[in-house]
Amino acid sequence: MLCFDSEKMNWYYHVLARRPYLVVVSIAVYCVACIIVALILNKLPDFSDPTLGFETRGTKIGKRLTAWYNLLQETDHNGVLFSNPSDLWEKRRVDQGYLETRLHPNHRRRKNKHKNRNKNKRRKDQNQSLSNHEHQEVAQKMLEFKKRLKATSAPPADLDRDRDTWMGDSGVFRDYEITNDSASSSLEPTRRSEQIEYGHNTTSVDEDEHRERVQTKKSTWWLLKQAATLPTNSWSDGHRRQSSEGFFCDSSPRKEYSHFVVRRIGPNATDSLFDLNGLLAMCQLQDQITEVPSYRAFCEPKMLTTECCRPWSLPNYAAMLANKSSCFDLTTEDVTSLQILLTGCFEYFHDLKMDNRCNEIPHCHAPEECKRHNIVYNVLNFLTDFSFIKSNDSNVYLKYAVVFVPVAHSQSNRVLPLFHEWEDAKLSNELVEVIAMDLGLENELFNELLLTDVWLVSLGGAFVMASVWLYTGSAFITVMSCIAICFSLGLAYFFYAIVMEFEFFPFMNLLAVVVIIGIGADDVFLFLKIWQCVLAERFSTRCTLSTQSQSALPTPLEHSDSTESLENIMALTMRHAAASMFVTSLTTAGAFYASYSSSITAIKCFGIFAGTVVVTNYLLMITWLPASVSIMERLFASRMSCRQPLAQKLIHASKKSINRFCQWFEECITHSIMNYAYLWLLIFGALGASSAIVVFWYPGLQLPEKSHFQLFVSRHPFEIYSNIKQQFWFEKPLQTYENFKMHMHFVWGIQAVDDGDYTNPNSYGNLHYDNNFNISSRPAQLWILDFCQSVRQQPFYKETLGMLLPNCFIENLIDFMKRRCIDDMDSTRRDRSPCCDAQFPFDPHIFEVCLPQSISNMYDTTFFRPGVAGPKFADAPRLETEDFQGVGGNESAEGNSLITPLVTKAVIIEFESNVAYSTIYANIKQFYESVENWFQHQLETAPPELQGGWFTSDLKFYNVQDTLSQDTLIAICLAMAASLAVLLCFTVNLLISLYAVLTVSLSIFNTVAVLILLGWQLNILESIAVSTAIGLAVDFSLHYGIHYRMSPVKDRVAATQFVLSRIIGPTVMAASTTGLAGGIMMASNILPYIQIGVFLVVVMIVSWLYATFFLMSLLRVAGPQHGFLELKWPLWGKRSGGSGKFYERKPSQVIASEQLLTPTSSAIVELANSETHELESLNSNSLIKTISGTESAHALSSLPRDFEHSFQTLHECKYQTYPSASN
Repeated sequence: MLCFDSEKMNWYYHVLARRPYLVVVSIAVYCVACIIVALILNKLPDFSDPTLGFETRGTKIGKRLTAWYNLLQETDHNGVLFSNPSDLWEKRRVDQGYLETRLHPNHRRRKNKHKNRNKNKRRKDQNQSLSNHEHQEVAQKMLEFKKRLKATSAPPADLDRDRDTWMGDSGVFRDYEITNDSASSSLEPTRRSEQIEYGHNTTSVDEDEHRERVQTKKSTWWLLKQAATLPTNSWSDGHRRQSSEGFFCDSSPRKEYSHFVVRRIGPNATDSLFDLNGLLAMCQLQDQITEVPSYRAFCEPKMLTTECCRPWSLPNYAAMLANKSSCFDLTTEDVTSLQILLTGCFEYFHDLKMDNRCNEIPHCHAPEECKRHNIVYNVLNFLTDFSFIKSNDSNVYLKYAVVFVPVAHSQSNRVLPLFHEWEDAKLSNELVEVIAMDLGLENELFNELLLTDVWLVSLGGAFVMASVWLYTGSAFITVMSCIAICFSLGLAYFFYAIVMEFEFFPFMNLLAVVVIIGIGADDVFLFLKIWQCVLAERFSTRCTLSTQSQSALPTPLEHSDSTESLENIMALTMRHAAASMFVTSLTTAGAFYASYSSSITAIKCFGIFAGTVVVTNYLLMITWLPASVSIMERLFASRMSCRQPLAQKLIHASKKSINRFCQWFEECITHSIMNYAYLWLLIFGALGASSAIVVFWYPGLQLPEKSHFQLFVSRHPFEIYSNIKQQFWFEKPLQTYENFKMHMHFVWGIQAVDDGDYTNPNSYGNLHYDNNFNISSRPAQLWILDFCQSVRQQPFYKETLGMLLPNCFIENLIDFMKRRCIDDMDSTRRDRSPCCDAQFPFDPHIFEVCLPQSISNMYDTTFFRPGVAGPKFADAPRLETEDFQGVGGNESAEGNSLITPLVTKAVIIEFESNVAYSTIYANIKQFYESVENWFQHQLETAPPELQGGWFTSDLKFYNVQDTLSQDTLIAICLAMAASLAVLLCFTVNLLISLYAVLTVSLSIFNTVAVLILLGWQLNILESIAVSTAIGLAVDFSLHYGIHYRMSPVKDRVAATQFVLSRIIGPTVMAASTTGLAGGIMMASNILPYIQIGVFLVVVMIVSWLYATFFLMSLLRVAGPQHGFLELKWPLWGKRSGGSGKFYERKPSQVIASEQLLTPTSSAIVELANSETHELESLNSNSLIKTISGTESAHALSSLPRDFEHSFQTLHECKYQTYPSASN
């Protein structure tokens, strides 16, 4: 904002001085209007999922994951792609209106044919009046309902004989047979547990009437079957469960029920929980859990009663085994009996020969006593930790036990009051206590605490505002400053949501509020400090008050003073303040905007919002605040005088005492730096080198190893459960319990493109097809077959046995094409040509016709396990009726050679690797790079139509880890480059800029090292903190560098003393106030607030220490002097050389009474004590102009001639008399 030092801005100073009410009202109306528009036109931020946006977009892996997601969404009734060709043939019939059931060829009509013919004609006329849009709706509803049925859980393996499937290769639907013949309708497949037939009517019937009746019966059957097969994930308040075995409402607990983890405490805390005392204590504890007032309102009641179901716990199962109604009646013999049962049946449980349905279905390979009431399975799987019993060891030791209560997670949006009652109740007794719980409330509780902990932010803001009030002595300025900060947040949200059209607002954007409170208050201090000095010196003859005892607005203007004098004072203040605030705002906003380079959505959005807040705050500080100060002068001019009341004198006396301490503190630091500069360089240099070792070598900035994003403090019961849940079998991770392996997906036909909005986690763009893809060519067929064989030879391949899989479809097609064209065993002797007796590779037209038949035949096989692999088919261009009329399944498709072939739009080849899923970065990185490098090598030999393939796997969390490690470094480099550019522009000296960048780098190393030693890992919030630290840490170095450049003498020793005498106090206050604001946030209950508080404390302390002791010692020892490495700006030199007269800078005689300011941008505050403007002193070559020389080049002729000493007072000079710097 160098334009504020131009005479062209005189009109603006005139408006601020003469029309301040107009400025304030206009800004207020504009800000309020923008905030209202933003709130009306945009939805309020939704934080129901705090981890939304914690994913990577735009990277190589991120684009593949997005394309993979779009492919899955476009497949199987969600879009235009189908895995099973039979579904697509069915969709063709539905789209064309062929909904009628194909009846038997010998079907005869009733004798009253004429009557029914008229009825049929009327119905056909009605059907013809339906629009194509209605047909589309019917088709979509049918396919969507079919998808829902397919989504239900499959029956156990032993019940496969009862499972209904597509009947045979023809895909007929046998639920509703019309005749005795085998031919039947092929409308919709269904699944049933018993064969249902609605008669064997061979007489002539009305076709349309019969079809409607059948369709009604089918719909009813679908709904009944859906209600019976859909998994029960939620329960309503009125739901009742039939008591199982007369003891529990359900035979087994579920993970979806709320559960508590219990541990032993007291003097025998190391003893096992599995003894009589432990079980009795747990029995008492579960009563405490169920006796809170709101428990009965949320628990599941027993059937036909209002009594809550019994909790699933170890003492209750022991009572059930002993046939006792209460766990308080347990004896030592009962505990021993349970132990004998568990140890005797443990091997069957460990060998996976038992499950939670052993008491219902006789398929568990275990003795009857082990299966009775599911006691063994439920206790070992749900209620005890995995180390409770060990193989070949008769000793048992129970460290953790779980208590399940019948409160479902599905009620998590309403059960929050119940959690608060449990939280307030002391869930413990003399022997046991609840240490962790899982209620499914993480997101709901986080949203609540995110709002309730706002009082901490408000407390920090109140602390800063109190500092403003004490500093200015004006409640009006304090209120106006607070309003300005609020307006800056509202304007930033308007530009963020309405102008820039960001639809996603992550909760991390709220962390910008903490930072902007300090920055905004700091700008207020800066402006008022400069205003104070200008005003005090301009009217020093009216009221002789020492600068030490003046308030920020010490001597108001009298009514007799001309408005031109106020305009001149506003001009001088704005020239200093606007440029100074611009420097610090630019560095901080630049650091925030540098975070936009990140590929993680939440970090990108935070960088834009936080940077915009800083910009809007700066705009308000150069408009709203000057106008407010001008109003302050007008309103209170007649109320202030030289005579001060007693209370004011007491305040001034206390301020004098504080100032004496500050002066003593300043002198001590100045003396230590001037005399022990080499020692400070050695100490802080060694600290910086040690920190670099900690950051880059050991222990290093570790990447997160848990995909779970921690929301609460580590001592919170939800976080404790997240850390210890792997101690229980039902929560064991996939890679150890289910031996989950990394899948390898190789995709062709789809471009790895992500054209969605990277700032919106709900926008994934569109699916883009590869126009060069063609799987039917002979070279493509040969290469795909060779690729499948080559994969199996790789060290990362794991052979999969058992169910028929569509992994490599080309091999199944080859086997399919080996069948005879006419099967002698087939009574119809249908000709299967051309999909028979063919040699590989096949002709393209034969391949296109036979591949869908092969895949459809595979789906009709009972032992086929569908998956994501295989070709994906789409409908060909518009078909004629005869192309598909009469097609009723696979056999019909085979028999009709005139059917239009389906289009193979994509191909997925899937194999399982021998690499277990892991959240450890190094393990997955090795797997990804090995498979990716091998696949890219294979693509080099692929035909052109297959060279667009790509590989993906379960890489979402690995992608986040990899992005954090790379993007954080990029953000740091961008922020450092921006800081260096700002330093060069405002210090105009290359050596000073390099020293400052070195200081900032060491500050960052030390900050990150401290955070590493505190246990931080490089997660989302930590990445933001590291890049933001640069913008906050560079401010101190920037202020020291600028004032070193402004020194009235060119000798490095005198210049260093000059800087220390002016800047130490303001920077101390800047660091302390921001650090205190951060310290207040550490009292929060949610981790993000705590981490931002810790970060602010650490970065403020470290950056101030390095800027004060390291940078100033470096300038004291090797700082530039006499214009060494000083840059020149010809344009500025020409502009400011109007007077042609240069003067030696005279020493300043002002010691500001308020040398301590607030957070990040206060180091240039002491400009008010300088005799020259900052920018003009930077533009001179080797000599410094006085203000009189500068003002002669400006149009403000109303300034008095003696204004060259406008920043001097009548006090004795506290600084030494600097020698002349003239040549």
